[in-house]
Order: sequence, then structure tokens, then C-alpha cells
Amino acid sequence: MARSLRIREMTPRDHDAAVDLGRALPEFFNDQGIAEMTADIPKERGAVAEIDGELAGFVTWTADENMGHIGWIAVSAHHHREGIGRRLIEVVENAAIAAGAPFLQVETLGESVDYEPYDRTRSFYRGVGFEDFKNEMLDNPGMPEMLTLRKRL
Repeated sequence: MARSLRIREMTPRDHDAAVDLGRALPEFFNDQGIAEMTADIPKERGAVAEIDGELAGFVTWTADENMGHIGWIAVSAHHHREGIGRRLIEVVENAAIAAGAPFLQVETLGESVDYEPYDRTRSFYRGVGFEDFKNEMLDNPGMPEMLTLRKRL
């Protein structure tokens, strides 16, 4: 049976399910990340991806005439490599362009940390057109190096 993918605006009713999806991906989101996600999601615009009515992914962002910024993005492990992340990035790009932003930016774990899940994350972002912008070493055991990637819109 063919599955039906639907991308729609995130509503407050989706917030808990989005955080639950983050919790289901502990290789990407530690306890500190989940706490930050929980606080940030209600403050940012968002979109959700549903497959047959079930949450398969989400993205949150902010955008103005200076910059678009991805806050959080996650896709269920059962749906990795199905194009859902790419579709969610397109939603953010369109919103950022509509806001007049010249760039879209995102932060992720830097390459000095040898950790395969984030090798895939960086590869995903680069595959949808992001380029390395800056690296910053942090005093944070959960993210000792932050890589900022940027895409010209």
C-alpha cells in the first residue's frame, strides 16, 4: 500500500510529539538537547511531516530579513533516507526567502568529534547545499565543537 506523506504547519498540539520524536533519537539528542528543544519549539515556527497521519519528522526555524536559522530538525529513524528531511529543509528555505533572508544557517556537532550519526548529519546538510561557515570550540561536553553551516538563498 502506498504511503501518504503530508507536510503541514506545526501547531501547539504537535509540540509534545515533536519532543517525543527527539527523545526517540538519543544518538542525536542528549538530555540537554531535549531540554533546549522543549523550550525552543513553542517559540519558533515549525512544520511537521506526517506519513499516514503519524509524525515522521519536524523542523523549526526563525527567519527575518537578515538570516534564516534552523532551530531543530528530526526525522524518525524508521524514515531516514526517504527524502523527508530534504522536504522539511525546502519548507524552511521558502519561509526564509519570503522573509527576505539572504542565507539559511544551522549549527551541528563539529567534525573533531568522531561520531558516526553526526557524520551523516553533516553529510545531509552538505547534500542539500549547505557549506561550512565557521567552527567554534565550546566548553560543553555534549557539543565540544559547534560547526555552523550556511546556505545562500
